[in-house]
Amino acid sequence: MNRRPAPDLDLVQRLRSAGLQPTRQRLAVAAVMFAQPVHLTAEQVVKTLHGGAPTVADVDATPISRATVYATLAQFAEAGLLRELHSGTGAVVYDSNPTLHPHWVDVETGQVHDLPPGVRLQVSGIDTLPAGLQVQDVQLMLRVKTSAA
Repeated sequence: MNRRPAPDLDLVQRLRSAGLQPTRQRLAVAAVMFAQPVHLTAEQVVKTLHGGAPTVADVDATPISRATVYATLAQFAEAGLLRELHSGTGAVVYDSNPTLHPHWVDVETGQVHDLPPGVRLQVSGIDTLPAGLQVQDVQLMLRVKTSAA
């Protein structure tokens, strides 16, 4: 008898609270994205799922299509579970911490990281935007390059 393992109840509740049905595919993607704080592209999630990473081994071993991963990440972002970051590398990076906070991207590797807690960036003048404009999002991201020693 081949039984699927029971789903992670915390992930099930997290998806339901966001108005999403906890399907097998959504639970597998959630297991990758919410196991720890991460900044991943859809392709990185696909590779993790298809590589049988330990974070998803208990969800299900059945492969999930690339299109389903992309659609699921977009649904999670729309539901407020993830934050979409546009790092300038061409690929959308999904942040498992959806709160507004600044990032840095390594221009050589494309990896996105949270800025250390002691670093503060500020945006001023938003209240003086022309009438009729409404801010939809703010993304603060430093693009950095490792300096030669």
